[in-house]
Amino acid sequence: MIGQSVIRQHIQAKRQKLTKELQAEYSQEICRQVLDSGILDDAMHIAFYLPVRGEADPTYLQNLTPLTEKKFYLPILSANNENHLEFALYNENTPMKLNRFNIPEPDVSPDSLLTDPRKLDAVIMPMVAIDRAGNRIGMGGGFYDRTFAFRKTKRSQPKLIAFAYDFQLIDEQTPQPWDVPTDNVALQNDFIAI
Repeated sequence: MIGQSVIRQHIQAKRQKLTKELQAEYSQEICRQVLDSGILDDAMHIAFYLPVRGEADPTYLQNLTPLTEKKFYLPILSANNENHLEFALYNENTPMKLNRFNIPEPDVSPDSLLTDPRKLDAVIMPMVAIDRAGNRIGMGGGFYDRTFAFRKTKRSQPKLIAFAYDFQLIDEQTPQPWDVPTDNVALQNDFIAI
C-alpha cells in the first residue's frame, strides 16, 4: 500500500498544476453534485472552507439560489482548545486574517464563535485524498478529526461531506484509530453516500 506522504505529494502536485480556470470549472461541478444530491436541503448551518494551494473551492455554494438563505461558517483555529476548530459566520464582508498556517480565517470576536460543532448541520471538508469509505487523508494536523471526534462513537449531526476533485479519490485506505470518516464524498462526476 502506498504511504500517506507519497499520496499527499502526488495529489498536491496535481492540484498545483490546475489552472485557475480549471479549478473554478471543477469546483462548480462538485458544487452541482452537492446541490443535486439534496444533502443540504434541510441544513441551515453549513461550514465550509476557503481553498488554499489548489484545493477545490466550495464557496460557490454560497451563491447557489436554493442555498442563499442558509448560514455559512468558516473554521478558525481554536484559541482555547488546542488543535481544534471553532466556526465563524462568513460572508463576503467578513474581515479576514491569516492564521499561523497562512490560511485565511475570519477576524471576529471570540464571543461570536460557534464553539460546539454539534450545532452545525453540515460540514464541507477539505482533504488531500479520500477513499470510497470516507477515509480522508488530510494535511496531517488532525484538526477536523479532533473537532469531530464525537462522531466516532455516534453518527450524529453534522453531516460530514468531503469536497474533492475526481483525481483525489484513491484506493481504500486503512484508517488510523483517531480518523473520523465522512458521510459523503462530493466529486466532479459523482456523489457518494457512505
